[in-house]
Amino acid sequence: MTLDDFEIHDISTFPIVRFFPESLPEGYALRWEEEMDALITQPEPFVVLLGNAEAAQEAHQDRKRRTLWLKRNRDALARACKGMVGVQPNAAKRLVMQTQSAALAGLFNVPLRVVASEEEAERLGRVFLSE
Repeated sequence: MTLDDFEIHDISTFPIVRFFPESLPEGYALRWEEEMDALITQPEPFVVLLGNAEAAQEAHQDRKRRTLWLKRNRDALARACKGMVGVQPNAAKRLVMQTQSAALAGLFNVPLRVVASEEEAERLGRVFLSE
């Protein structure tokens, strides 16, 4: 898979990778897996900036496949992905998501933060890359 083949992840500013779950069609998980397999084998580390996960209407099977992939590839993901940053402008919702993300970060061994804006997400992503 070449970088031109990506459909689910926006890799135009690699090593900053953008993932927008709110715009995914049902059945996307297989393609997501293929792209993640390609990303974790890249020699250069990357970070993932997550769009509005709250707006996503993700099918159960897609979420299940994605979760299973993350569990199976936990160590490889931890080596390649320096962090994930979600965006949630609403302060109350962001606090809830930050609490949830702490548990997920431990499960997948990748730092996961939730911030208020796209700009803040990109800044934090660059900090993760520099560490």
